[in-house]
Amino acid sequence: MSNTQEEYLHSLKRIKEVEDKVQLEIETHRKLIEEKINSLQKDLENSIAASKLQGETLVEKSIEEGRFNASKEAHKIMGEAEKKSQTISIQLDQQTIKKIIEIFLSGM
Repeated sequence: MSNTQEEYLHSLKRIKEVEDKVQLEIETHRKLIEEKINSLQKDLENSIAASKLQGETLVEKSIEEGRFNASKEAHKIMGEAEKKSQTISIQLDQQTIKKIIEIFLSGM
């Protein structure tokens, strides 16, 4: 074999070695990126689940507060109505008494 052929073969071997080394580096980098992507995906899923749970908790809390406020307002209205019903009085004059008696007598 001539010297040129040997140099050519040596160059091909070096190119192959460099290709193999670069391929290994690419594969290692690809694995690291895949691991990061998987980690980010898991973090995202956990964040979504936590946000969903927090949202549901806030909705439940809001509903409970709404019920409490509505019940409180209903009790307040009923108390006011009861108080008003106790203070209402009918003032009867002669004409009103006469109409009431006529209504009773007409039903007989």
